[in-house]
Amino acid sequence: MDSTSHLSEALLRLRAVFCRTTDVELSETDVARLAGLEHYECRILLGVLEETGAIEWPKGRVFVCRPSSWWTSAPVRSLPPQ
Repeated sequence: MDSTSHLSEALLRLRAVFCRTTDVELSETDVARLAGLEHYECRILLGVLEETGAIEWPKGRVFVCRPSSWWTSAPVRSLPPQ
């Protein structure tokens, strides 16, 4: 799997977690476990998503995705065939 496919898959997994847990406060560890990602990889992606406004990081290390987030309502592109 090339790095672009891996990144796309990781973002789809994160999005699925936040779509299922809208308005639920999640720690980095919770998100990594639920998405099936390595903790360090998840931390980097969460930081980027928070910086772009996709998720909120209101209480230090707790993440929240609001129902109105552009990220949860944006169309999802499927991954290209392998």
